[in-house]
Amino acid sequence: MLLFPCHRLTEDQIVIQIDDAIDFNTEDVAHGHLCGEISRSAARTVIIDVQTPLVTATAVSVLLRTRRFAQSRGAVLCVVARRSLARRVFRATGVCRYLRVAATLPGAVRLARGCRPLSEPPTRQGDGALT
Repeated sequence: MLLFPCHRLTEDQIVIQIDDAIDFNTEDVAHGHLCGEISRSAARTVIIDVQTPLVTATAVSVLLRTRRFAQSRGAVLCVVARRSLARRVFRATGVCRYLRVAATLPGAVRLARGCRPLSEPPTRQGDGALT
């Protein structure tokens, strides 16, 4: 079972650490835990601190789903990718268009200030076509 440490920076900002790889077997637990922390905190700014160098396609998917959940709660989600390999994965997959990604925690806090929602990533229909 994954457990992501969570702490408050301010009354309105939380940081959730991901220090373990998220894969197909842990996807639902990871997403549930992240969404649970967001719900419990009622924070308006959520910073996901990705400390693992291994960012899988499943992890990217979980972060995008979590971003949608945070937005539905009126929160802004930013990602800290401390390791260059993790940042390269976010750039290579194109999710930087949908996730605010910074290299440091202070950078993520700056990104979150006064943010408007980013555009929505395409979703797949039942036949696999992107919409």
